[in-house]
Amino acid sequence: STSQLELISMCGEAYRRAYIEKEKLPPGIAMLRGTGVHGGAEANFLQKIETHRDLPVSDIVDAAVAAFDLELKAGVSLDREEESIGAANVIGEARDDVADMAEVHAKEQAPDYQPIAVEELVKIELPGPRDLWGVIDLRDDADRVTDLKTAKRSKNASDADDSIQLSIYAAAFEALTGRAPASVRLDTIVQTKTSTKRQLLESKRGPDDLRALSARINAANAAIDAGVFLPASPSHWKCSPKWCGFHSTCPFVVNRS
Repeated sequence: STSQLELISMCGEAYRRAYIEKEKLPPGIAMLRGTGVHGGAEANFLQKIETHRDLPVSDIVDAAVAAFDLELKAGVSLDREEESIGAANVIGEARDDVADMAEVHAKEQAPDYQPIAVEELVKIELPGPRDLWGVIDLRDDADRVTDLKTAKRSKNASDADDSIQLSIYAAAFEALTGRAPASVRLDTIVQTKTSTKRQLLESKRGPDDLRALSARINAANAAIDAGVFLPASPSHWKCSPKWCGFHSTCPFVVNRS
């Protein structure tokens, strides 16, 4: 899957613990915010396939907040800074953030799309020991595939051009339709301390991108089969308590507290 391929590229040790040892950790609050906004978008786009109309803004916001609250019931992981603020305060602020971002989605993103399929699971059979699974966020009537994201800062054009997820979306689209998508899109709700806005980045995928993706899959398969799981550099953003739930128990981390 996209998440597995991205994780093993960033930190083999985190991949080993999550997917080989099957250690389960509750998501961080940032992930829950994204899940909430995604839930509102999914509720709207699923019905829009038939109706060709968006739900009222308030309904999309309510669906997003409900998705956030549902995921919250399974637990959340807070870092030290968030724990010092207090769980109730952090969760309450995150819920407000979800509502704010869902409103921007409803007003600025949703009207641009007429969906053909939403959260579409695609299996691509490969000649090696593992197949490739992709879940396309959104496939629309203009032959575009879109990854809907939330973020705390604006992204760069390279984030769309180099996205493994968008390359997998393109491969999945081609497996479904027999043709390349017209474009791949990274459509992000960016929420900073002062504003919440939409940022749209569009890119293309072609044979060279799929060859590079294949090479990456082959390298991941080789590492898994050999049982070689290199840890991330300690200076990598992933290697921190905020972004890795395994950080406090990782044998490759020096505890300097």
